[in-house]
Amino acid sequence: MINGLTPDQRFFMGYALSWLGHMRDETLALRIMTDVHAPNHLRINGPLANIPEFYKAFNIKEGDAMWRPDSLRVNIW
Repeated sequence: MINGLTPDQRFFMGYALSWLGHMRDETLALRIMTDVHAPNHLRINGPLANIPEFYKAFNIKEGDAMWRPDSLRVNIW
């Protein structure tokens, strides 16, 4: 544990922090219409909610904000 976080928690926190940013509503609206990439916050919450290790690292249970039922989780491999 470092600063109260496990290695897995630090990994996911590091990933989230790499996408940290803020933009004005007008800029976000323009990017949504012109950029093929998802906005930063969706690059975190969307994919991580599909990863079983994320649920285990943070002990996420049904009813928690990041919970997604197994039937709705994307599984590519």
